[in-house]
Amino acid sequence: PAFGEVNQLGGVFVNGRPLPNAIRLRIVELAQLGIRPCDISRQLRVSHGCVSKILARYNETGSILPGAIGGSKPRVTTPTVVKHIRTYKQRDPGIFAWEIRDRLLADGVCDKYNVPSVSSISRILRNKIGNLAQQGHYDSYKQHQPTPQPALPYNHIYSYPSPITAAAAKVPTPPGVPAIPGSVAMPRTWPSSHSVTDILGIRSITDQ
Repeated sequence: PAFGEVNQLGGVFVNGRPLPNAIRLRIVELAQLGIRPCDISRQLRVSHGCVSKILARYNETGSILPGAIGGSKPRVTTPTVVKHIRTYKQRDPGIFAWEIRDRLLADGVCDKYNVPSVSSISRILRNKIGNLAQQGHYDSYKQHQPTPQPALPYNHIYSYPSPITAAAAKVPTPPGVPAIPGSVAMPRTWPSSHSVTDILGIRSITDQ
């Protein structure tokens, strides 16, 4: 049997062997309660570097299990887990990441050793599910948008107040000239104030 060594804090460890899962789980639980890593280190008599490494691994992978030496990291965000997370989000769009984590445990999808961390679930919601949700909202938005109506072209047939008439209403009428009501539209052809006879008479006088 291998004999353990005593670290500076008085804790017993076996060189080259990972910490027991019970201690690793306790480290994560204390961290989630808001206890600082240095305080966890003193309380559990585990080196500060070991505590930091376990917490960093948990935040990255969501697992407290030690990594295999020379092997790949265990994958906790399997397609099955992602599928359940998507289902929870579709049923309750306002659900929080920590609520999804509790649901994964309650439904037996994961256990306490391989359940994804809250940060991992948030990353899944943001990267893998968020894009699909945004696309669905965009498609729904386009379907509910009314069809744009073409702009009405300018039509000169519509009647607008004549600026000439309005201006003429403000100008005082000289004496001896009949006033034109401002509300009467001005005709296109102006009637002459002289008859043909008067014009001919004026021309005859001019010719003389």
